[in-house]
Amino acid sequence: MSATFTDLFCGAGGSSDGAETAGAEAKLALNHWDRAIETHATNFPHADHECNDVAALTTGRIRAYPFTDIFIASPECTNHSLAKGSRRKKPQVGSLFDDGPAGDAEQDRSRATMHDVWRFADIKLQQGRPYKAIIVENVVDAFKWGPNDDGTMFQAWLGFGKALGYEFEIVYLNSMFAVAVPQSRDRMYVVWWLKGIRRPNLKVEPLSWCAGCERLVDGRQSWKKPSLPWGRYGAQYFYSCPDCNGAVLPGVYPAARAIDWTLPAERIGDRARPLAPNTRKRIRRGLEKLATEPFEIRLGRGAPKPLTLPIVSLASDHNPAMVMPVAGNTFERTPGNRARDSERHPCDTVHGTLDRAVVVPPMGSVAARDAHVSPAPTQPTTTRPALVVHPGGTWSEGGSVDEPLATQTARESKALVMANRAHGVPGAADQEPTKTVMTGETLAVVMRNNQGGAEMSTPTHEPIRTLTRGCHQSLVIPYQSGNETGISDRDPTPTLTTRDRLAMVVPFTRNGRPRDVDLDVNPTMAAQGPPGFVLREEDIDACQFRMFQLHEIAAAMAFDSDYVVLGNKRERMAQYGNAVTPPAMELLVSRVLEVIA
Repeated sequence: MSATFTDLFCGAGGSSDGAETAGAEAKLALNHWDRAIETHATNFPHADHECNDVAALTTGRIRAYPFTDIFIASPECTNHSLAKGSRRKKPQVGSLFDDGPAGDAEQDRSRATMHDVWRFADIKLQQGRPYKAIIVENVVDAFKWGPNDDGTMFQAWLGFGKALGYEFEIVYLNSMFAVAVPQSRDRMYVVWWLKGIRRPNLKVEPLSWCAGCERLVDGRQSWKKPSLPWGRYGAQYFYSCPDCNGAVLPGVYPAARAIDWTLPAERIGDRARPLAPNTRKRIRRGLEKLATEPFEIRLGRGAPKPLTLPIVSLASDHNPAMVMPVAGNTFERTPGNRARDSERHPCDTVHGTLDRAVVVPPMGSVAARDAHVSPAPTQPTTTRPALVVHPGGTWSEGGSVDEPLATQTARESKALVMANRAHGVPGAADQEPTKTVMTGETLAVVMRNNQGGAEMSTPTHEPIRTLTRGCHQSLVIPYQSGNETGISDRDPTPTLTTRDRLAMVVPFTRNGRPRDVDLDVNPTMAAQGPPGFVLREEDIDACQFRMFQLHEIAAAMAFDSDYVVLGNKRERMAQYGNAVTPPAMELLVSRVLEVIA
């Protein structure tokens, strides 16, 4: 028989969905909002449901509720959170108890929903059937609950649980590390278990890329201030390599996984109702941020990618778009930090209002694509091969997107495919600059090699230059200088080393030239972007813009496509934004089930 659970403040059922996926069964769900109860009952018809103000429940009523093994609770987090951009003492929105602004007394009442957890636990303990485990979800800032954010009330709350005979561990988990949530959503989960039950393994160790070890490892949560293990990913903690202790980059699902690329988007300059000036400023900051990040070129069809990741090839995929908040909840501690590249990063935290937008640069498109392939699950492990070109004077189809990359030899008739935006047809790289290779909507161009005789050929004693045709970035490649190395034209190209027989084509500015790595020093690229980089208003007008749709919000929250959320658009958005991401709860409940089974 499977373990059962009660879901207090159940909302739309994100916690219940995750718990049932882990193997538990919903027995009872409670919430103050009738629309949320209707949604939960639709998806979990086998559970008992009750719509009531939890604070008004009597002891007798709680005693009548069924016994369950696990108790899950998500007390109201609005008045614990700093997400509104204002101090918690002076919030500007109503709480779940009132439609008006929440004053100091209302805030205290709102935060007091945390104590309802121990009311339930105490009553069931007195009845002789205590919960074996309790999982309480809230925002990270709930840790500071108390006068002047000193955390004294939260520590007292922890004391209540210990007095009832429970042990606990606080898990600070960003949902993007719970497969597969394409959203960065920091939350605090306090996991309790009865004394005498074995301590569950609550370590979250996402598969991560260690640049130092050059391999995938299980990331280890590391605190910037070990004396205060509290906070958010990136700000207060990071993940490190268990072997070299260096910082690692955990794999995540990008926001592109949630975006419906078949939906049309209107060109910003063609809108009948112009975007608000502040929205245009946010778009500008996001474009400037993403356009000036260091990157390398993916082979075949794909988008720029940070140099901190292993080289990844993508095929049959879209050009990147930017996801950002544009309506409400747009507080930015650092201007531009809410803009996300949809192919590289998850969406930032989704709230209870519909405010996320998709901004597509001119080179991209959100039109339907027959050959569209969903983004790979994690950044470090993406291995889709790129288009392979054999330009030995003739065009060859050898090396499709589903075949292994052909061996690259040292023959001068070989060339490399790199991204470009122009249209054209294949050409012979050993005779002339190859014209654009087009596979479906995939555009690429072949880089010039060191074949002599052509007007633009590169001397054999110099590093090969990049054929840019408007693409002002380059790629690391080996070159062959004469026959001194003893490598025949039928042998594979040797491993890239630091010997002077190999050179590197470095990124260069629009006004600069490639550097000879044997003689020159790689120039510094300023943080504000390459010299001469100016984003014009017409560049913003050329972008396409649209708001996220509800089914995309559902995907960003990692709800299954068949999960039913009832109500009008505003009500559905509130249910999505206030929900727990199901994979996060699935991860924790599965760990708890291991020790209480």
